[in-house]
Amino acid sequence: MKKLLLVSLALITMTAAQAQLKVIPTLKKGMEKVYESKACMTLPGQSAINIATNTKYTVSDATADGYVLDVITTNFTSDAAASNVAAQILSAAQEMMKDVNIRIATDKNGKPVKIVNYAELNKQLDERSKMMMNKLYELIPEAKSMIPEEALKQQFMESLSEEALLKSMTGSSSPLLLFGKTIMTGAQEEFVNDQGLNMKRMYFVNGKDVTTNATLNMSKEQIKKLIITQLEKTMPEQADAIKGQIDQLIESGMLKLDAKETTTFKLQDDFWPATWTTEVSTETAGQKTATKVTTTLK
Repeated sequence: MKKLLLVSLALITMTAAQAQLKVIPTLKKGMEKVYESKACMTLPGQSAINIATNTKYTVSDATADGYVLDVITTNFTSDAAASNVAAQILSAAQEMMKDVNIRIATDKNGKPVKIVNYAELNKQLDERSKMMMNKLYELIPEAKSMIPEEALKQQFMESLSEEALLKSMTGSSSPLLLFGKTIMTGAQEEFVNDQGLNMKRMYFVNGKDVTTNATLNMSKEQIKKLIITQLEKTMPEQADAIKGQIDQLIESGMLKLDAKETTTFKLQDDFWPATWTTEVSTETAGQKTATKVTTTLK
């Protein structure tokens, strides 16, 4: 019995060791990687939208502290129909980052730590935000009277702050998500997704294949606070009326929030992904959306 226990412990230890992966990518000044992403998005009551992008990653500098990666979306196409307003808005939001060069500094292990050219980007991002606002008001003229221009601009700029932009550039849609991390099956981490929702991610490692599963990680009070904050920013005149009924609205399911995300990476020997697939589903106030993105190294 004792021998059996020792053998079992040895097997468990060996399996755990095999399921641990240190992701230190090969980074050399001048190297380039180009990824092609194909996304299919399904919105409530609408036909699916297909979006394709090419994103180039260039190691532009090597320093004593790490590296600098230039990240730029060089190509963007969408089949969003002119009559599909929601799809047009989503496509415009994606396209606003086209040809914007974001320079990301990493540590020696390749882990992203900051955006080094954010001061220069700020003016460009401000101009892109104005273009996005004009597009929104063009597609939904009544939005101008419902959402004050200054409040909308502030919301756009908050989503493009240095911290938010770095999180977006290193999330599940990026090869940089795993860079510099030591991960193992069962490891967990908390993060905030692009919609501002608190999520919890769990890792599963099988050789150089890595799968991450993420689910919503918010209490009822946190959800209430998030909804009220958004209402006060975008619809201040209606915020007080809804605040008085928010508990009943949440209990009824009318303000239900849910989010799930699964990503599977297939890493090469240099620890850059050869391909990865991300599937995201969200539910907001009973409206469900789903996105599947497949990204491949060209």
